Amino acid sequence: MMTLACQCLGEGRRAWAQAMQAEFDIAVEDGRALSFAAGCLIGALRQMPMQEEGRFVLTNYTLALAVMVPIAAVEISAAMFGLPHLFGGPGDPGAGMTFAQRLIIGGAFRVVAPSLTLLLLLCGGAQLRLAWLMLERDWKRATSTGVANLAAITTLILFMGCMFLDVGQAVTLAAVLGIELALIAGLGRWHAELNLPPS
Repeated sequence: MMTLACQCLGEGRRAWAQAMQAEFDIAVEDGRALSFAAGCLIGALRQMPMQEEGRFVLTNYTLALAVMVPIAAVEISAAMFGLPHLFGGPGDPGAGMTFAQRLIIGGAFRVVAPSLTLLLLLCGGAQLRLAWLMLERDWKRATSTGVANLAAITTLILFMGCMFLDVGQAVTLAAVLGIELALIAGLGRWHAELNLPPS
């Protein structure tokens, strides 16, 4: 808890963190280590939004944990539970196909489905890596991972379109990833202005 509290204070309050650590050693001897550490953590968390460095860290973690990780979960679960396909109700795009056309497309889908599933799993893994690189403040590798992920999702959209599958969800993921790349660029500039070291 004390380590987390010291990290929450950031580089700008390193002297305060060292003083807290010295007081913590005294609290350990008095037998009140847990309550002192909890108080320090609460105090450090309250201070974070009041400093620019704290706001940067909170923004970075919020984007990584509240946006990127859930998107990765959607991609991985879509791959594990199967891709949506065409041959369902009358509202599907392929409802006007003849029986022979459906057989041909269905056979082609069975051939490419493992590749599409693997591609979607790779997109989910890349999304998790992107979140990790953001938390590490490695903006160059985060950008290259995001661009590669966007290329993979674009490929997925093209293949799904060729198979007459619903590409709506994949297009939404691509749009969200494009927004993520813009946010990563903005966070990278903000990080450079703060002159903070990588995590």
